[in-house]
Amino acid sequence: MSLELPSVYYESFNFTITYDEERALGKAVWRGKLSKADLQEAFLICAHVMEKYRLTRWLADDRQMKSFPEEDRDWISEHVVPAFLASPLRRMAILPSEDLDQVEAVEHLIQLAGDLGDLTLRNFQDEEEALRWLMQAF
Repeated sequence: MSLELPSVYYESFNFTITYDEERALGKAVWRGKLSKADLQEAFLICAHVMEKYRLTRWLADDRQMKSFPEEDRDWISEHVVPAFLASPLRRMAILPSEDLDQVEAVEHLIQLAGDLGDLTLRNFQDEEEALRWLMQAF
């Protein structure tokens, strides 16, 4: 069963962001291959929602996300990773993509980020297990 959060911030065919301000929890669901512009917009929206609602927990449901080119990976590394690290975010649970190229791209971004400061990332195969981990006390 998929986690339903009470507030929808953004919804499109390829990307949905929901959040629960009370639990300081956000969720991004990615579907398919996004154009460069859509991918950039989606990541900027994620960063904005994290900051606006002071979210400390994030579930990235990448299971249906397709890989993106190296050029997009470079943009994410330069613009998005610093925003995520500067946000209130403390934990991010990732449900990895079924696309192995996408899994490698995410792992590469994490390696490029280096020191994650207070942010802890963890991959999960089960959404309920991911939620239990996210909701543990810091």
